Amino acid sequence: MALKESDIKSIIKYVKKEPRTVQDISRLIKKSWVTTDSYLKQIKENTGLIDIKTFRKGTQAALKIVSYNQADAPIYDEVRDSLFNQIRNSKTKQDFDFMDLYQFVPDNKKRTFTEEYKEEEISKKQQIISLFRQAKNQVYCFSGNLSFINMKEKNTKIFSVIEELAKRKVVFKILCRVNVASLSNLNKLSKLIVKYPSSFEIRHCYQPLRGFIIDDKIARFKREEQLKTYKKGELHKNIRIFYEIYDTDWISWLQKVFWNLFRSSLEYNERLKELQKIF
Repeated sequence: MALKESDIKSIIKYVKKEPRTVQDISRLIKKSWVTTDSYLKQIKENTGLIDIKTFRKGTQAALKIVSYNQADAPIYDEVRDSLFNQIRNSKTKQDFDFMDLYQFVPDNKKRTFTEEYKEEEISKKQQIISLFRQAKNQVYCFSGNLSFINMKEKNTKIFSVIEELAKRKVVFKILCRVNVASLSNLNKLSKLIVKYPSSFEIRHCYQPLRGFIIDDKIARFKREEQLKTYKKGELHKNIRIFYEIYDTDWISWLQKVFWNLFRSSLEYNERLKELQKIF
């Protein structure tokens, strides 16, 4: 049985109050001990928000205790630590080249595709709709000003697909800039937030990644190479590069990066209230 976002929230809230046994959590979510244990391992791996310790291991009296992890989600090994620091210290999409990460993903667990485009032209190859419709539980969004909600694909609005998923109780967790540039898009999205409040969590964050993680299955990120940022003759046309990753290890790491940024970012509505006083 798939781990639901509602179960993740319930478990984290429960153990945040005080450490709990697996049996305690099993009773809370009304699942078997085996299923609960599997859920806890997934939550620990994907978010880093809980810690699991086994006491008297190897004996009949073995006891697993689950506690809230105050420390940052683990970002491990030198390469990933360097990548994380680059992401963490970058604010705009030009500050980080996703190829620096993509090059380490095994060849059989990734793919790229590209397109040439004119200034401000909407992507014809991104195919967000088919990507989003793969989601069963959650979509993690690394965004700038939420411009993707205005896109259309073959006359189908991305906005309507987001609502379609919200009706299915798919949860969107979004990192974006909450500023004057994103205000109109946030106002549009707020209509869905009112209708489906449990399906959206948005936090204000300046970060360099542009892409999505769908459940634990697929991550897709975009990089734009623009003529105006290069010297004459270095680049002949504007190019978008799309990077897809299917490697569970790297997807898990990217989820940890997302949660690290998300946990330390401001709730969007607090900042939005201040912006609305001005504009």
